[in-house]
This record gives sequence, structure tokens and C-alpha cells, in this order.
Amino acid sequence: MKVTTLICSAALLAFGAGTAQAQNFTYEAVANTPVVVGGPGMNGTPVAGTYWTGTSTVTWADGKKTVDKYTCVSTTQPSNAKIFDVHTICDAGNADGTYSAVFGCQYASKDFQSMGCVGGMTGRTGKYAGMGGGITFSGRGGNGTGTGSWSKPAS
Repeated sequence: MKVTTLICSAALLAFGAGTAQAQNFTYEAVANTPVVVGGPGMNGTPVAGTYWTGTSTVTWADGKKTVDKYTCVSTTQPSNAKIFDVHTICDAGNADGTYSAVFGCQYASKDFQSMGCVGGMTGRTGKYAGMGGGITFSGRGGNGTGTGSWSKPAS
């Protein structure tokens, strides 16, 4: 169940980035206690949905740091119809604007607590409006780190 929290945390961390031009960033996400719905499926693997909130500290390529607040929702995927073990979507933002991130994640440990994720970001308001980007996440129990890059809006 914490696996989905980990995935969501990754998405939230990515949200902290954003300028009018392309910029790379790294981040560290810290998740609050998640709320889990569901449990083991008939074959013993997790069938669950999770939502949580948290903060991400983003370090930009130029050394500037920002802190974003985020909310995420994730669900495990059925074994017969999946590319990723978990799908996650997060909404996040700071004083500069808001954005969303969508992740696909794979379990990285037998206890389902560690995850590795890749995803995309979409700017919604402020400096992020019209921007898109890519993001990664790696972590355990809802906390972790990642990298990302926002792209300049299309003209």
C-alpha cells in the first residue's frame, strides 16, 4: 500500500520545477501518512488505491530551491492488463503556479515498499502554464528523490 504512496511522492516532487524556458531539476519528496483503500487480491498481490499529501524540495540547475505542496492518488494495476505495477497522478504547486504529473511505477522490492517511476508533467497555471516535461522518482515508503526537466512552451 505504501508503494502507491511512494509513486505519488515522486510525482509531487516533479511539480516544483518551472520557468519560461527549459530547466532541469532534482527533488526530494516527503509524504504525509497515506490513506489506503483495498487490500490483497485473490492471488495475494495488492489491489489498492492510495491518496496522500506532502512537500517536495526542488533544486534547480541554477541552484535555486523551491518548496511545492502536492496531493496524489495512485492505484495498483491488474496483473493481466498492465505495463506498470502502479499508476499515479499528482497535483502540485507553489507561489509560481500549479501543475500535474502522471507516473507509471514498478515495484523495486519484494515487500512492495520501494518503487521506481517515470512520468510526464503538464503545467496548469502561472509560470507552468503551457509547459510540459518529464520526471523520474525512486524511493521507499512514500519518500524519495528524482530528476526532471520542464520544456519551454510551444510558440
